[in-house]
Amino acid sequence: MGRTARHVRLIKRVGWLVAAKVCLALLALVFAASVTVSTTTYQAQVGSTVNVTNSLLATDKGFTIATTGSSSSGASCSAPVTFGPSPGVANTDITAGHLVYDVQVNSTSTAQSNTQFNVTFVLGSTVYGPLCIQTPSPSLDGQIIDCKFDIGSNSLPSSPYSFRVIIA
Repeated sequence: MGRTARHVRLIKRVGWLVAAKVCLALLALVFAASVTVSTTTYQAQVGSTVNVTNSLLATDKGFTIATTGSSSSGASCSAPVTFGPSPGVANTDITAGHLVYDVQVNSTSTAQSNTQFNVTFVLGSTVYGPLCIQTPSPSLDGQIIDCKFDIGSNSLPSSPYSFRVIIA
């Protein structure tokens, strides 16, 4: 046997030995790793709808837990919340720790000036609101009112559930 053949055979043996050591090291790492199992509960939302039958725009901002409480504003059309240069808030009475639903309503220049709109939130078969908002004169694009509804300290309805927002 030639010298080259011996070197080739030696390199093959060393290669197999290195491969075996790498496999054993990976096997040891797999068995040494810890595995943590945790349970996560998810809730499903079957559907939501935002019904805006005028020239306003609405964006669903979702559910949150209120960190502080506040008294209602815009709960009556005798004192509506009017769109202005800085964002406004119309809300039901909010208690800290309760679930709050928020929908952002944006004005447009095509909305009728000095017009009042009722914003109502319906979760399942429970109606919250209405809140009263009003367009300025003249109506402008991009002014914001966040409409917030306190839905209570209970959790959301059992899945699946649906909700809707009506601005009329």
